Amino acid sequence: MAMTGAEAASSGPRAQKRVGLPDRVAAALGRRIVSGLIAHGNVIPTEPEIQTEFGVSRTAVREAVRLLSAKGLTETRPKTGTRVRPPADWNLLDPDVLGWHLADCPAPQFIEDLFEMRLIFEPAAAEIAAERADAELLSRMQTAMDAMAAAPRGSRAQVEADLAFHKSILEASGNLLLRSLGSLIESALSVTFGLNWRSRSTSHKERIEMHRNVLEFIKAGKARQAGLAMHRLIDSSRSDSIAAVKRQQKEPT
Repeated sequence: MAMTGAEAASSGPRAQKRVGLPDRVAAALGRRIVSGLIAHGNVIPTEPEIQTEFGVSRTAVREAVRLLSAKGLTETRPKTGTRVRPPADWNLLDPDVLGWHLADCPAPQFIEDLFEMRLIFEPAAAEIAAERADAELLSRMQTAMDAMAAAPRGSRAQVEADLAFHKSILEASGNLLLRSLGSLIESALSVTFGLNWRSRSTSHKERIEMHRNVLEFIKAGKARQAGLAMHRLIDSSRSDSIAAVKRQQKEPT
């Protein structure tokens, strides 16, 4: 069975973390903020209103608001309450904020921005990986490639294998910042991979072949070709993800 966006967003390592009441309240309010239900400049519900809605203590509410503030979503001022900050101030690389953006049906523009960012660093990472990958990392890429090809289309197993494939390439670059960036956007990658595999715009065989091309060029040490192959893969995935999101938006709720 294919995963929904929310399932894919919660399938990574962060999903194993025990979620407390403040986290749940922050997540509910955070999704309303990033979706525009609470527009920037507006005041979020008061402490008593949040307590009543979620059945939590004042301490839990204050901790939830503190979490939102730490992620750049809100600010609290005396006598004016807690207001939503402009989107430019949000920490969009925070895994929770990314997950809230991608929950349910993400905005096409956010998907566009995410893929634009990936096109900036992943082809370069593939080029570097072609020059630096050792036997162990090449073996991990191959294992992920094989698992991706064998798994049912759009399944959790396929999405996890796809994620392992891309993360192993970032690791093979030997660049600690690129590796960290991959971990930061892991939930976003999981959601977009789910969208890609469920899309029928590109055949399963063709998508597998695009991944395989990246791997073969990296194995052969052909840096430029590896970068171009990764660019083609991400560009194709972008088109499929946008098409999938737009179909979701048209579906009756």
